[in-house]
Amino acid sequence: MTALRSAAAVATAVLTAVAAATGSAAAAAAGSPDTKAVTYQGRVFHVPAAWPVVDLTADPKTCVRFDRHAVYLGHPGEQQVCPPRLVGRTEALLVEPAAGATPDQEGSSPVAHVIRANDGVVAVTGTYDTDQPLVRRIVTGAGLTPAPAHLPEPAPAGAGTAVAPRSTAAAAAPSGRASAASIPVSATNHTGKGFDACTAPSGAAMNAWMTSSPYRAVGVYIGGAKRACAQPNLTASWVQQQQAAGWAFMPLYVGVQAPSIVSPATEGAGAADDAVSQARALGFGPGAVLYYDMEDYAPQYSGAVLAFLTAWTNELHAWGYNSGVYSSSSSGMKDLAANVGNGAYTMPDAVFSANWNGREDTADPAIPAGYWSAHQRAHQYASPQNPETWGGFSIGIDQDYLDIQLTGIPRPQSSAFFLGVRQSTGAWPGFGPLTGGAGLFRGSEAAIAGLPGGSSQEVGLGLDGRLYHGVRAANGGWSGFAALPTDGMPTTQARRAGIAGLPDGSSQVVAIGSDGNVYHETRFANGSWSGFAPLPGVGTPTMAAGDVAIAGLPDGSTQLLAIGNDGNVYHKTRFADGSWSGFAALPGVGTPTMAAGRVAIAGLPDGSSQVLAIGNDGNVYHKTRFANGSWSGFAALPGVGTPTMAARTVGIAGLPDGSSQVAVIGNDGNLYHETRFGSGNWSGFTAVQGPAGVVTFPAQRAAIAGLPDGSSQLVVTRS
Repeated sequence: MTALRSAAAVATAVLTAVAAATGSAAAAAAGSPDTKAVTYQGRVFHVPAAWPVVDLTADPKTCVRFDRHAVYLGHPGEQQVCPPRLVGRTEALLVEPAAGATPDQEGSSPVAHVIRANDGVVAVTGTYDTDQPLVRRIVTGAGLTPAPAHLPEPAPAGAGTAVAPRSTAAAAAPSGRASAASIPVSATNHTGKGFDACTAPSGAAMNAWMTSSPYRAVGVYIGGAKRACAQPNLTASWVQQQQAAGWAFMPLYVGVQAPSIVSPATEGAGAADDAVSQARALGFGPGAVLYYDMEDYAPQYSGAVLAFLTAWTNELHAWGYNSGVYSSSSSGMKDLAANVGNGAYTMPDAVFSANWNGREDTADPAIPAGYWSAHQRAHQYASPQNPETWGGFSIGIDQDYLDIQLTGIPRPQSSAFFLGVRQSTGAWPGFGPLTGGAGLFRGSEAAIAGLPGGSSQEVGLGLDGRLYHGVRAANGGWSGFAALPTDGMPTTQARRAGIAGLPDGSSQVVAIGSDGNVYHETRFANGSWSGFAPLPGVGTPTMAAGDVAIAGLPDGSTQLLAIGNDGNVYHKTRFADGSWSGFAALPGVGTPTMAAGRVAIAGLPDGSSQVLAIGNDGNVYHKTRFANGSWSGFAALPGVGTPTMAARTVGIAGLPDGSSQVAVIGNDGNLYHETRFGSGNWSGFTAVQGPAGVVTFPAQRAAIAGLPDGSSQLVVTRS
């Protein structure tokens, strides 16, 4: 890795195209001048003609790189010869015999940009940058079924609550995966020299370097969408063996980079959740330091990077992990140091500075001496062009010096629920905290629904992963929050939630469990609950849901949206009799901009529904479902596309006059509002004003509901 490298490519191993009988490799024309057929152990993969084919059996030291287009056939060697300065991921394919395949630690993953499949004969790892459909077509075209997506679950502990020390083995593993045996928290502490390499070296190489080299700490890439090298050696047993041999670790996660950050809060938290999932599988438990690798970036990205790293740190703290950041002295380190004490940003617990000055210490001109001074620094001081050899083993490395001695488990940030009312006149009197919300919720989830009598119901995700519900009466009285029963949900760790009110006074609640399924329950008008049950049609790979929203209609039906793991928006109807239609992808999804991040839906008096989705470009897109069930196309809302409107979350509410109220949190943390009039025209976005001016919490999540008197109620979570 490096945050200082030039744009010039480094020299790499030569790719060799080979043609052989079934069981090795064969490349041939596939009936198209743009593709060729690559056959391996009876499976035929149709890949772009320009992709080279690499036989790993012929040269087991070849570096399996996912930062350039290629097809790799066979098992990656234990001692790959890889350059140290590789960051990035593009469309590429590794096809191995299923027996002894590279460990599958995460299944398919939209966060890590990987598609995996295993039919018992071959195991396939497909990576991608922007063209996920291409890789999916290659895999399915060979007759393999991609593994279901692993969706990293959000942290079960968060704002306002100290996390008690616990052993890794005793803690539940993310997403239901078995927790690896723990290694000591001190394994990420070290004072002295270390190195990092693109791929984890073999056990033999590590033993030789322990005996012969001056290094005693190793940086390993545990995951991320920009991890360039295959990791055949990086397993829980490898980590345990190296720790027992005396090695310390710098676990590095390299995900989205500065120019590609769209929704800093969402993406930063998602990266942290995935990093924890990968770390736990390797045996790194709470208290360990996990480093985000943010490569060198231009000054115009500073705000997005700081917001992203704030979310990374907050979410790691919610899991009980210490946060580290690796970046260049001239960009990431400079920006972090300049904002120490700025309440808008949370600082990491440790910094890892790239400054190739050759000095084996942790001093950095960009970081004042008093910052991160309590054994909280590491320094990448050199990056040799040639591999370094010790004990007969050569490894391409960056050279590091560490002074990391962190103890204890960090305390998460506090958060709370705030409620604001938009009067029917358009005035905003201001926001106030909902009683009982402080210290109860993580700042990532909120939902609200209006009911015919003028009351509203709020749902939030608690620190313990359970859903909490409260009622605000029409006169403004507040019931307080109470945990919902978890009957019917296999885990108490909910991910997202939505709520809709119906004309009979009941409410419909939906939530995504940590298994990716969408669960539903009814709150009847008398206040009793039906219990959670999974919706029909969930559990398939595309429906390992990423977000969910629900809205009620005048006929007593509800309209539900869910984002599948392919980024498409899926829709289904709950009819007034309680039966459900099947899930169907909305027209107009599937394009790059519509790999949606968040969704919202509102019902209107004429029986139509208004749908909003945040595309992967950060814009908010709108479409209408008409009362007859037909759909308009997606179109970007007026006023999006500006830097502050790279939206984090979005909410929409319908009013009795046929208008809709939209609330969006921009990437500056401000709350923005606009109206869609009954005529279909839009007012344009404006920052919400209250008695104290613009709402600058900074806000994390917003949801809005319409009431019979023409007013709107908005809940906002802040941290």
